[in-house]
Amino acid sequence: MSASLTTSSPAQPRPDLAFVVSDLQRTFMRVAGNLRWYEQSWLGVPVWQLADDLVALQRIVCDAQPRWIVETGTKFGGSAIFFASLLALLGRTPQTGGVITVDAHETAEARALLADEPHHLAPFVRQRIIGDAKAPQTLAAIRAIIASDPGPVLVFLDDWHDGEHVYAELGLYSQLVTPGGFLIVADTTFADLADTPIVAPCEKYPDAKRSNPRVALQRFLAQRSDFVAVGDYTRTGISNFPDSVLRRVAGGGEGEPG
Repeated sequence: MSASLTTSSPAQPRPDLAFVVSDLQRTFMRVAGNLRWYEQSWLGVPVWQLADDLVALQRIVCDAQPRWIVETGTKFGGSAIFFASLLALLGRTPQTGGVITVDAHETAEARALLADEPHHLAPFVRQRIIGDAKAPQTLAAIRAIIASDPGPVLVFLDDWHDGEHVYAELGLYSQLVTPGGFLIVADTTFADLADTPIVAPCEKYPDAKRSNPRVALQRFLAQRSDFVAVGDYTRTGISNFPDSVLRRVAGGGEGEPG
């Protein structure tokens, strides 16, 4: 007699145990940050993102189908190449959109990667802007580039993680995001990493517990009805921005804090 086969659905999540999962994810992320597990590479280029976040960003870009990806925080140029590769995989060409990257300082690594001895995907990085991300001339340059070939815009904020700076960026760069598009604030986990070795008090971040991207994000969302947090992309795995994937919705707008 042959043995009968039975099938069953995967076990469903236990809502009453959600706090356990959340605590474990937070603890694991603190370990990952301090052991520098964010030091990845993509197509041979260093990119400072946790591996799970790279997968999450791929999902977001695939769903958003942006013509333009605007990032603040070029650093070594790895994230610009990462985003460029996703646009290439989606069938974009350097003539139909691209990446716009902004940083207050240009590193030798980014200049070599994107200009001097360019990576084969560097043509997708349509503009490198060196300057203050909040400066009117920076925003004007970005708007002009997008206006030359309009289409869906995705924004990734990942430069200086001071709370006031991030809040100002949110107000400015949210204006670029098209309805249905995404705005992502990197490293909201600064609040969780505060007082560990990687985010110890220093001149740049004297009090990361009180001034960080999460504080800025919460302040922004309290004033806006046109952006909502979407948790599906970072619900599983370990993320440096588990609560800061925002989607722009129709019909909302800017208001006063509640």
